[in-house]
Amino acid sequence: MKLKKTAAFLSAALVALVSLSLTGCEDKPKQDSSSDDVSIKNSTNAVTGKVELKEYSFPEFLTELEDQGTYYNVVYSSFDPSKHIEKVDNQPYQGYDCKSLIDDTLYMFAGDNGRVGLLDKNGDVVLEASEYTKIDLAADRILALYEDAESSEPSEYVRFDSRGSLSDYTAPEFDKEDILISDAYSEDPDKAGAVLKALYLPDGASVGMGDESLLLLDSAVWADSSTYSDIENCKAAVRAELDDRHYLICFDPLYNYTVCETAYAAVRLKVGDVYGECTVNSYEDYYELVNMIDSFGVASGQSSPSKDHSLDFIQIETGLGSSERTQYTFSPDGYCFTDVLLSDGEKAVDKYFSYLDKEDFVDLVLWVDQVLSQEYKGKTAKKE
Repeated sequence: MKLKKTAAFLSAALVALVSLSLTGCEDKPKQDSSSDDVSIKNSTNAVTGKVELKEYSFPEFLTELEDQGTYYNVVYSSFDPSKHIEKVDNQPYQGYDCKSLIDDTLYMFAGDNGRVGLLDKNGDVVLEASEYTKIDLAADRILALYEDAESSEPSEYVRFDSRGSLSDYTAPEFDKEDILISDAYSEDPDKAGAVLKALYLPDGASVGMGDESLLLLDSAVWADSSTYSDIENCKAAVRAELDDRHYLICFDPLYNYTVCETAYAAVRLKVGDVYGECTVNSYEDYYELVNMIDSFGVASGQSSPSKDHSLDFIQIETGLGSSERTQYTFSPDGYCFTDVLLSDGEKAVDKYFSYLDKEDFVDLVLWVDQVLSQEYKGKTAKKE
């Protein structure tokens, strides 16, 4: 996530406001602002320059993010290696630099030449640190061995038993066509008669999530490879929808799968001379954010928006992954510019801006700082 020390983005967004008419900041721009559905708030008139009714600052967690591609919120993994690997704090055997304990059975140790090897619980070497630069736990008691740590494909796989003895293992040849997307029906009366989708692995096991034995989806289609190119070990993926949530179900070479929530909204934020961006990757957080924006009523005072290009801003783009996205650009002088974006190439006419209470801008900045920082907590913690 690259930080930018420029306000050029704000220039294009806010200068465009001057030529547009004033209406309500709602998803339905033609709605009469005098409607009972719109709450009219008392507010002072907009003024040029920065307005700080409440204290706010650039969210610190955004400064800790690196540009590492799209962020996914993992909600379930059929096999999670991290639950089977422990970091070694106290060295168990003299003369060996042990890094981790795998499945309470094997110690992975580092050699002097940048290679890694394995010890059993008795301290006996079962794999010399002479050939492989990386060892991963790929499945239950299956290790992937890499001669080149940067390679996406392991050099070979081995199996280990409860005593730590190694044996050859031949991995199945991965073919996404062996994963079945099948029609299914739910016992839920609210979905009676609806044709749902279920996924089945080559061995006949069903794809589930948590305690569910079968994951019934409203829709499921194969994803383009560019969608998951930044996900490690993902050989194929299915894009799925379930009750307004959208998922990417990724399959690794051994047919383990991970269910990820993909981004629902994008957040772009500038405070002072610092710029950052991230995405909203939890449906609950997204639902809260949309309700917050919908609750913003039109303020009573109106005047021209500021032309100060250095003004702070926050931009929220909702509807990611859908055919219609809505982009809201808020400034601290009380203006919100709304632009509807269509993915089919058509030009939307829903471009308008409205005047809001200035507290709304600060509330959004604080929401990002307090709520989204929790979404990204695990990611930023890796840098500590």
